[in-house]
Amino acid sequence: MQGYIDFHTHLPWRVREPRRAAGLLLRAMDEAGVARAVVIAVEPSLRVFRSSVTPERLRRAAADSIDYLVYLRIRSLREVVFEPDRAISEHERLLLEHTRTSEEVLEAAEASGGRLYPVASYNPDLGPAGTLERVRGRPYLGVKLYPTLHDCRPSERRLRPLLDYMESEGLVLIVHTGCDPGLWELPDLCWGARPSALDPIARSHPGLTVVVAHLGSYSALRPGIYFQEAVDLISRRDNVYADTSAVDPFLVELAVDRVGYDRLLFGSDYPYVTGLTMRDAVEAILHSNLEEKAKEAILAGNAERLLRGLGRL
Repeated sequence: MQGYIDFHTHLPWRVREPRRAAGLLLRAMDEAGVARAVVIAVEPSLRVFRSSVTPERLRRAAADSIDYLVYLRIRSLREVVFEPDRAISEHERLLLEHTRTSEEVLEAAEASGGRLYPVASYNPDLGPAGTLERVRGRPYLGVKLYPTLHDCRPSERRLRPLLDYMESEGLVLIVHTGCDPGLWELPDLCWGARPSALDPIARSHPGLTVVVAHLGSYSALRPGIYFQEAVDLISRRDNVYADTSAVDPFLVELAVDRVGYDRLLFGSDYPYVTGLTMRDAVEAILHSNLEEKAKEAILAGNAERLLRGLGRL
């Protein structure tokens, strides 16, 4: 089996020039046997962050999870509890450092010889109308929404015009689910990133392909935090897929047991999973207890079928 498809990657952030960053991503793909990959923009908003993550809210969120924080010895525990202003300031710096605009991933994809599929980021500063105009008529595969970083629910009424356009144009909606690194590991700060919040969208837009990023499971404090919601959603809605990025292989196996493998897409989350390469993510699937036909479908077949149905292959 060769020519895998990674449905969840990002540009390396330490190399700022998009074409050079694309070169690093392509090198990682070659080392992992990945032929094509979906590369996703990341556009947080400092305005939204400052209004939603206040010192008071941070203290409450940390207090609600203090047992997990102490047990796991989370590195930033003291900062979060005793110096929330400092923690917030540090996360503002990190947000700026890791921002990758939609235009940057588009430029990277254009330099990839057709191997990268660019996905734009929803931008809360532009709003739904501005984000729609940004992707209109441009070769994006879809749009990603980050309920954590964007502090929103995917089912908000104001997003409907954007979703209507995406459905009509065959664009993919990718939604971050579970928690997120840093302060967003606290469950109170990832409230909007529950897979169940996607059910109204999948129901009202049956022609829209919805991808549940991270299988609802991303969390250092509570791994698999919304896993059951993710598999329940997949079982209810035929237009819902999930990717395996940053998901423990055991949970991938469990998802296959519960809902089959036809709508699971391999994802590495490269380069964001510390200490793991894209090749490591591929080998985690190859060395899992899944049947060979399930491995083949997850690593390539399902994504090929989806991309072909969208006219992208």
